[in-house]
Amino acid sequence: MEEVKSQLEQLEQLEQLKQLESLDWGTCLRLRDDLTDLEANGTANIGHFYRRLNSNEGLFKAKEQFEKARDLFKTMHTMEAETSLAKMKQNISELESELSGNEVHDEELDVIYLQRDYHRCLGIYGQSSSATIYAGVALVQALITEYRTIEAEILLSKLVDVSLRTHGHDHRSTKSVLSVLTSTRERKVVIRFEGFSGWFQALRYENEGEDCVVQGPIAFERNVDEEEQCSFDSTDIIPFPGTPVICHGLQKAVHLNGEIGDVRDLDLKAMEDGSIDINRCVVHFEDKSLAPVKVKPTNLRVLFDLPKADDAY
Repeated sequence: MEEVKSQLEQLEQLEQLKQLESLDWGTCLRLRDDLTDLEANGTANIGHFYRRLNSNEGLFKAKEQFEKARDLFKTMHTMEAETSLAKMKQNISELESELSGNEVHDEELDVIYLQRDYHRCLGIYGQSSSATIYAGVALVQALITEYRTIEAEILLSKLVDVSLRTHGHDHRSTKSVLSVLTSTRERKVVIRFEGFSGWFQALRYENEGEDCVVQGPIAFERNVDEEEQCSFDSTDIIPFPGTPVICHGLQKAVHLNGEIGDVRDLDLKAMEDGSIDINRCVVHFEDKSLAPVKVKPTNLRVLFDLPKADDAY
């Protein structure tokens, strides 16, 4: 039986060789470049993931991945590869500067590059390709770093649907996007106590929005088994940067009531006793025609479920 199986495998290999021999040299080069491009971009996306771990180990691993991607792009014969090669060299140079203690990483430019890379993968491989899905996850990580959680969650939901439909629940790309989506949907808030502030995960509103159920406090190295659920007055809740919110109860800017957006920053105020208080939250709205505004935390509610949005990606 094994001998028959071996003979069949040999015949299959011969057939594949005949098919390859029928291809002209230009077609072979294009096929090689396509396969190399797939591997190089997948490697680069792994590098972007490691880069966002915010640790020296992550930076070292990111540099290794970018160097592998650089070497792969060097073997290709396309203008796109030349552009990608230049980007890998830039990434490596930035990482070398960061590892030496110099901060040069522009995260906003990182988002722009990863948006282009994701759309390039969409055009070449289609939305169902693992390469496209991993490029989308890399873009999501960049958006999260910029506290653009609404955009990130919308894209993640799309990636999950595509990966589940195409690859199934047990495929590694599906597991990857589901893991990131779960963490992205966690809503972080700050609650002030006398003398200190605590960091919690908001779970839901109760009593018609008067109370907010939270879990925590969250330690620097989180251990959910040590956290407890409790309820606080909603006016004590301060959305942390990256938390989706909805405006309510505004008197002077009534037109903003009901608008949703991300908290991107906290406006801090020095108190008479020398302590620092959170004065307002800087909100960037999903409606790009609205300018960012500073809103009191009492005029914001955590947005747990995003409304159905147009596909921005």
